[in-house]
Amino acid sequence: MPEVIFEDRARHLVIERSGTCNAAFVELLARTVWGSGGVQYTMPGIAETLQNLKAPHFLSLKDRGDLAAVLTVIPKKVLWGGKMYPACYSYALAVAPHLRRRGYGALLSGQALRYGLGLLGEKGIYYGYVEADNTNSLKTLEKVGRRAIGQFQILAVSRVLPKDDARLEQPAATEKDRIVRLLTGQYADHALLDLEQSVKWENYHLIREGKEIAAGLQCQRGHLTIKYLPGPGGVILLKVLPYIPILGSLFPDRNYRFLTFGNIYAARGREAEIFTLMEALLARNRLHFGMIYLDRRSPMYQRLKAAGKFGVLHKLIDVPVQVMAFLKGFTAEETAAIRQQPLFISMQDPV
Repeated sequence: MPEVIFEDRARHLVIERSGTCNAAFVELLARTVWGSGGVQYTMPGIAETLQNLKAPHFLSLKDRGDLAAVLTVIPKKVLWGGKMYPACYSYALAVAPHLRRRGYGALLSGQALRYGLGLLGEKGIYYGYVEADNTNSLKTLEKVGRRAIGQFQILAVSRVLPKDDARLEQPAATEKDRIVRLLTGQYADHALLDLEQSVKWENYHLIREGKEIAAGLQCQRGHLTIKYLPGPGGVILLKVLPYIPILGSLFPDRNYRFLTFGNIYAARGREAEIFTLMEALLARNRLHFGMIYLDRRSPMYQRLKAAGKFGVLHKLIDVPVQVMAFLKGFTAEETAAIRQQPLFISMQDPV
């Protein structure tokens, strides 16, 4: 049975929490157009995304029994400064179109934050991602007390004719701890690490050099339908590319199917092998596009930018994303320190 976590009897409003989501919850998310000032898109695969979440808390705001808004809170743990802290990741706030401009987004965001902070105990981090151009969502989150602690960049990788590579392999289950150690060392100066949870050896791929791992990464499939993309890149992708022979078939009906790459590891000097891995995985999945999410301050961002060719799509897409957080129990000095560190963008956090 759903648990009532907020009630306003005067306005006939109720917020319920459940460990499962019903068809109406999924349908609202599926028909939501995300974004406001920049890229705008829908998420046709949102039902599968929700099914793959670990221990989610689905929050539903109802107005006189009708579903008005939804949001998902995902408890987890993150590493920062060598210490592990409880955290909550806030995902996919959506308001029913006919009920917008009534403050329901702010109400649900605020009550979700209150609920999430209750799960954290004395000290922890409540956070989520919002495109930097999505001014409406940013204002809503700032209104309830969340602040930007950093920003990451969406890096697009594209290959018209991706090539496979026979060296690509998957690690044995017994190698997960080894991979986690390599990644932990590589991202030791980052905040929000969650490698023990996010590394999935069955989705991990690598290239070896002898007995050593030269490069490795994790991938998962994604699907967006692009409704609007600003700037010259949007004109090319949405109005020019569909009419170019061969290239037009890569982006049918504005459907953007891609692989998300994360938990990226590269031995020093072997960064180019990351691009070999990505291209081989695109070939094996019969896809042409990949996405990487990295903080510009991350050394891995700089290493990849210097080492490889991202492809033509990279120049057409520029989508910075804000990490909006509430830091519970942290001192002013600790808060300032976390703002100075590059942030780790987790494969466990749906973007």
